[in-house]
Amino acid sequence: MINSDAILDFNTMSEIMESGFTRIPVYEDERSNIMDILYVKDLAFVDPDDCTPLKTITKFYNHPVHVVFHDTKLDAMLEEFKKGKSHLAIVQKVNNEGEGDPFYEVLGLVTLEDVIEEIIKSEILDESDMYTDNRNRKRVGNQKNKRDFSAFKDPVNELKVKISPQLLLAAHRFLSTEVTLFTPNFISEKILLRLLKYSDVIQELKFDEENKKSPRHFLYTKNKAADYFILILQVAAPGAGPRDGRAARPPSPRASLAGQGGGGSRNNQLNVGAGPQYVADFSVRALSDLQFVKITRQEYQNGLLASRMDSCPQSPDSGASKGESGVPEKPEPAGTDETTSLLNERNCLSRRSNHSSLENSI
Repeated sequence: MINSDAILDFNTMSEIMESGFTRIPVYEDERSNIMDILYVKDLAFVDPDDCTPLKTITKFYNHPVHVVFHDTKLDAMLEEFKKGKSHLAIVQKVNNEGEGDPFYEVLGLVTLEDVIEEIIKSEILDESDMYTDNRNRKRVGNQKNKRDFSAFKDPVNELKVKISPQLLLAAHRFLSTEVTLFTPNFISEKILLRLLKYSDVIQELKFDEENKKSPRHFLYTKNKAADYFILILQVAAPGAGPRDGRAARPPSPRASLAGQGGGGSRNNQLNVGAGPQYVADFSVRALSDLQFVKITRQEYQNGLLASRMDSCPQSPDSGASKGESGVPEKPEPAGTDETTSLLNERNCLSRRSNHSSLENSI
């Protein structure tokens, strides 16, 4: 059984797969309050990285919950299963014991396999069964070890802080449309989404009530260099739940990622070592729990490089460097002639010159 409030991340989906069951009851609040049935095949298009709420899946498929009483005969139960509505039913009875009104009490569940086993007076074993006899609880001999799905997990790029896919999409949309240095002119939308999914980009700060001025509460500190950009995602107001933040991003992304010197001079900081880092003339301190995006200058540099390599056709000599960056190579169209190659090279050089002019103007 699984709680209706569950989030379909990698751990939850691994537990579902390891259970070996194809139909799983979904309960709400109490285990006796079964509201839906989850079919494992419903998860075929669910990406664990999206952290989709289970309720989204159950509401979409809306499988009927088949309920029968405990005194139903086997032949009647078999006829019900043969109608094809479901091969699993919840068994309940009316509880009249004690004071108060009668209520329905859930006793368990019955499947088509259970009914057939009772009719033929023999156990049907499959790869997920743990017992050869449910009455005597005799375990299956030589049972294989449970499959370990951790091989499919990416521990490096896994988000340490879980957020909803809607909030991730909102952050991606805001950055790519409202913040100049994250627009497609600089970073492609595909690379930006990949950057946001990196393990340490989305962070969470737990506010310490006993030490309200703890150094870890400061997002920016006055007179201290800052080579990163911050976007507030959610803020937990005192006495209330988390709410969406309004893109609090002091200082401006142009200042923190590109850098600005004093006296009106501007220093290009998009390339490492191109000048002094931005030094904040103010402090920003958290007053409650919050979730935020934190992109360092180095991560931004990597995003710029990946976007440029993704947008420009590569020559055979540059194939090795492109493979090292983790960006898949684009197959060259068949029948490309010399004229097309020269045009592609000229377009690539034009894009690079446009990027250089934009960076020099920062």
